[in-house]
Amino acid sequence: MRPDEPTDSAHPTLAVVVLAGGLGTRMRSRTAKELQPLAGRPLLSYVLEVAEAIEPAQRIVVLNPAKRAVLEILPPGWQVAWQEQPLGTGHALVQALPLLAPGIHRVLLLFGDHPLLTPADLRRLLSEVEERCPAVAVLTTVLEDPAAYGRIRRQDGRVVGVVEAREDTTSYRGPVEVVSGATCYDRRWLEEALPRLERSPSGEYYHTWLVELAARTPWSAEPAITVPASPETALGVNDRLDLARAEAIVRSRVAERLMRAGVAIVDPSTTFIDATVEIEPDARIEPFTIISGQSWIGEGSRIGPHAVVRDSRIGPECEVLASVLEEAILGSRVHVGPYAHLRPGTRVADDVHIGNYAELKNARVGRETRIGHFSYIGDAELGERVNIGAGTVTCNFDGVEKHRTVIEDDAFVGSDTMLIAPVRVGPGGRTGAGSVVNRDVPPGGLVVGVPARPIAARRARRRPEVRGE
Repeated sequence: MRPDEPTDSAHPTLAVVVLAGGLGTRMRSRTAKELQPLAGRPLLSYVLEVAEAIEPAQRIVVLNPAKRAVLEILPPGWQVAWQEQPLGTGHALVQALPLLAPGIHRVLLLFGDHPLLTPADLRRLLSEVEERCPAVAVLTTVLEDPAAYGRIRRQDGRVVGVVEAREDTTSYRGPVEVVSGATCYDRRWLEEALPRLERSPSGEYYHTWLVELAARTPWSAEPAITVPASPETALGVNDRLDLARAEAIVRSRVAERLMRAGVAIVDPSTTFIDATVEIEPDARIEPFTIISGQSWIGEGSRIGPHAVVRDSRIGPECEVLASVLEEAILGSRVHVGPYAHLRPGTRVADDVHIGNYAELKNARVGRETRIGHFSYIGDAELGERVNIGAGTVTCNFDGVEKHRTVIEDDAFVGSDTMLIAPVRVGPGGRTGAGSVVNRDVPPGGLVVGVPARPIAARRARRRPEVRGE
């Protein structure tokens, strides 16, 4: 089967066309509007996802050549129509027509800057189309302030057209029905109607004028209909203010989804969780916490308050208190914080404690190891049951290259120890407080001083006998 032919799908005669050709100048950004981050994902990805959820036979996105970066986020199966000049939505729709496969009967138009559409919205629109067979069906909503949205015009209850905001001089009192981000067309009618679009005073061709053309078309059924949706659906993102409003709504949806799945979010209004994050049931997210990227939180873990977690994996029954984790992996029952910083490459095994003001970078930490406080562990490998005293630093950088420190099982590193990498502390090795270790410590050995020198291990002090015991 050729890629331009419809495939097996829930809607085998439907093509989705997503318009993403506008230059988005109101965003005032070097990044294309469709690539602006929205709760951890590019804005356009939400529209593409909702389009794929209804399983159309064909998927087309219309782009301007200046926005080739958008190609990097297109899922497999999407075709691209190029709009060389940004002459409006009607003109963009014309560019997609040559790509339509022969078996396509209906065209569903979506906008790349309307990320709040849901599959339920589109399924409801398509259901009405199947039942009523119009030439044009517009998803609409009702707003107290129509703002920059096209306004539906009716006569005797019937839809007769859409007035673009910049062409409208009407003063409204009360709610206004506006265009809401999705329109479905009969393909044959659309191909005949598009050449009849006239250029607006602003120099653009509006797709919304197709509604008026449809209303004047002899049609066996009602030629133009509307299907209602929630006010959220109408929100298009044109500038930074719109982006912030959309972000708040998406994050609210994410929090609701997680809480319904069994995650405790103590205060959703002060908690920011990306749409890409996965959290297992019975995890607890405390206030003022940010969890972003490809993070995963295990069952029963407690994150926050005041934690920042990015692209990290946190195992079951962990606690991360007022700390920052970046591209780190924690095992089970790990305690971190407060005020710790786990930087990229940190891998922590089960039952580890990382306390106040500890910083780890590119470090591996074995089971039951304790890093109490005020320590820097960088480019290091710690074994099991290691004790890191307060103020310990792995001096990993010699001014030219990074070097690695290895501290093996059951070692005890005294407070304020400086470990000059590359260096190894053998199993059971010990360092005295304030030592500067620039040579390997043998298994079971004890080193002290600046620079550290080996000394014989002291015998355990015997408790003096007490008469009468």
